[in-house]
Amino acid sequence: PKNEDESAFVIRESKEGAEDDAAVYATVDIPEGSYIMPTHLAASLEVSENSAKDSNATAHLEGVGEADVLTDFVDYIEENGHSARDGSGKIYVEIGGSRVIRESDDASEVNIRRWVPAHPDGARPKYSPVYDRHRHSFDVFLVASRDIKAGEEIVKPGDLWDY
Repeated sequence: PKNEDESAFVIRESKEGAEDDAAVYATVDIPEGSYIMPTHLAASLEVSENSAKDSNATAHLEGVGEADVLTDFVDYIEENGHSARDGSGKIYVEIGGSRVIRESDDASEVNIRRWVPAHPDGARPKYSPVYDRHRHSFDVFLVASRDIKAGEEIVKPGDLWDY
């Protein structure tokens, strides 16, 4: 954007017949490798897997009745969260506008990816202080996987957070 108060992204209603109600579009040309909605992704909640399980159990206590707000929160975590790649038991839950980025299994539609792709052999790299210091960022931030033109919808792969 020409002005730092403007956003490079806009959330609009999806096209007629789309599965989701809203979609994210670029407002400017975005070069490959540029961060995608970093302030939205940085606002992700961090929840432990144990807390999510405990909340689910608490929401369904026998004799107490349903705790609708808690049930809705657990459902939101399941729908918008993904586990940390390091096996730490953390779940990152998107709460910003990035959560409405459409997913697709069609590689020709996809134009974003994780900031740091998974290790080629699927294993965690050997201990590295730099890697450990940035681990949270690797599980949260997204970048353009190719040049994105202004007006183009932002689309993430359906298996984005699969490890």
